Amino acid sequence: MKIPFLLCIIFILSFVVLYWFFTRENKKDKDKDSPLALISMAMLFSVLSTLVFAFFLFVIIGSMKVVDSVFSLQIDTGQLLIVGTCYLIYWLTIDSIFSKISDYLMGDTIYSNLSISLSRAAAFYIIGIFTNLSEDINLTLSIGVALILLVIDTSYSFYSKRPKIKT
Repeated sequence: MKIPFLLCIIFILSFVVLYWFFTRENKKDKDKDSPLALISMAMLFSVLSTLVFAFFLFVIIGSMKVVDSVFSLQIDTGQLLIVGTCYLIYWLTIDSIFSKISDYLMGDTIYSNLSISLSRAAAFYIIGIFTNLSEDINLTLSIGVALILLVIDTSYSFYSKRPKIKT
């Protein structure tokens, strides 16, 4: 019940921000759109942004559940959602900056992916400290989720470098 509530909050916040943005931009236009069109556009983009957020949240929480079940950590669902949301916020914001810097310095190589994975593990560990995870659970979860994201990043790198077959 907590995940749908979180997604509803994300939808409402994105709807309010997008409606405000569309209304402000509409005032600058000489061809004004109707309020119904503005509401429809804000609702459409809010649904899309909520779906993207939900997809990435399920990737992170799924990774956490895999680590939880493999190592029998017995993490509470509420705490899993809080930690997963914090991981996701880090992954979509600060991690993107580290990723671009690493790609610039080392190129898109396995070493770049490894350095990003190490920074993720450290950041996830710090997030675990702030969210009051126990020491062993925090270390296991931060390293496990960072390794799962490393596998995803590395497989994407190999897939994107694969030669395309022309038909």
